[in-house]
Amino acid sequence: MRNPPARPVQRSLWSAFAAKCAIALFAGSLAGPIAAHGQDIVFPPAPDAPRVRYLYSLSGPQDIKPKVSGFRAFLLKLAGKGPRSGQAMVRPYGVYAASGRVFVADTGGMAVAVFDRGAKRLTRIGGSREGSLINPIDVAADEAGNIYVTDSGLNLVKVYGPDGNFLRQLGTASGLSHPTGIVYDAGRKRLIVADTGNSRLVLFDAGGKMSGTIGRRGTEKGDMSVPINLALDREGDIYVVENMLSRVQIYSPEGVFLSQFGKNGDLPGYFARPRGIALDSDGNIYVVDALMNMVQIFDREGKLLLFFGGGGAEPGTFQLPAGIFIDPEDRIYVVDSNNRRVQVFQYLKPPPK
Repeated sequence: MRNPPARPVQRSLWSAFAAKCAIALFAGSLAGPIAAHGQDIVFPPAPDAPRVRYLYSLSGPQDIKPKVSGFRAFLLKLAGKGPRSGQAMVRPYGVYAASGRVFVADTGGMAVAVFDRGAKRLTRIGGSREGSLINPIDVAADEAGNIYVTDSGLNLVKVYGPDGNFLRQLGTASGLSHPTGIVYDAGRKRLIVADTGNSRLVLFDAGGKMSGTIGRRGTEKGDMSVPINLALDREGDIYVVENMLSRVQIYSPEGVFLSQFGKNGDLPGYFARPRGIALDSDGNIYVVDALMNMVQIFDREGKLLLFFGGGGAEPGTFQLPAGIFIDPEDRIYVVDSNNRRVQVFQYLKPPPK
């Protein structure tokens, strides 16, 4: 007998923990397993007010092209022009979204997949000789639409124009070692790169020149040990995920250590294998945990507000989630690496008090 398909619920240890512990969520709701009302997948379940809603997934051209059915679909298939189904990514990791396009660093596919929902097309960046990629990890863009991709295999940041054409590369003179996370600080016109192998952050100015570093190798507060993913808040404070130390550290725009939170563990509120990080418009901090197949949401002091996900392949569940990005409309993009897709959610603001 075949096992029933996975459902977007929290099971085993997570279910037991959720049943025993009441975790305050934003305006007083409780965290717990997600609930599905028909096709509406929300977190947390009723009777608590939902704070995150599942929207859709992106895995291949079938997710962005208009559906064709009936006799026309038959004719297109005969002509070899019918829509192709399947997954366009091999092992996605980082994600960025802007202007109706979703950029996904596909580490296994050695390219950046670009889902353009407006134009209803799927393209790839990184195929040209000079602009080729070996191990793309994360992606960001500036206000002009230029695209920046960290490549931990080449120890470089590759820069492409809005059309995807290769422009230049950064990092040759700065000694980058296995760069991973990257963010663009629009207020200060600079790039911030997680220089993972050197346990520091490297800053590049608008001209692409190295302008400074943040952090030094170590395990104390303010030190860094294998920084992997980054995020910025509205004030320009820098949030750094350190995988080896299972913590998030927060620095001022000038690189001054401000605070930290997180400990190693396999229960909600702890980190087993932290990965991507992002902030919504209310300043809530989202941290992906690849081992627990969860996204956990914290406040600035590190208090757990909500967790959602669970292992599986159904909508709202994950298998080794990685990068995360939140756009200005509070849409949450989570890379579901082993399921070779990006799942998109919506943060639902609590009503004003």
